[in-house]
Amino acid sequence: FQARAMCQGAAQAGVRAGRVLGAPAGAARSAGYAYLGATAGDTVGAARLTEQQGPTAVSVRCSGTALQVMPLPGLPLGVAQSAAGPRERFSHK
Repeated sequence: FQARAMCQGAAQAGVRAGRVLGAPAGAARSAGYAYLGATAGDTVGAARLTEQQGPTAVSVRCSGTALQVMPLPGLPLGVAQSAAGPRERFSHK
């Protein structure tokens, strides 16, 4: 549960950074990795973040493996979470 929550937080942090008007490519991934680095400790192993930015939306996916309290051979606990949101833009109304 903790690893899934950390991945969800990282994806949301990435979307917040990537949706800002004029955000450069890679801003969402960088923010997600920064979130994991500051909060997750070793709860998410082999973390991987991917971002997709379009003209109107940004999405971030975080995946990795959960920390195993009791190591069970052959049972990696994978986690994956994603978040998406609209990109900021000027509108003339």
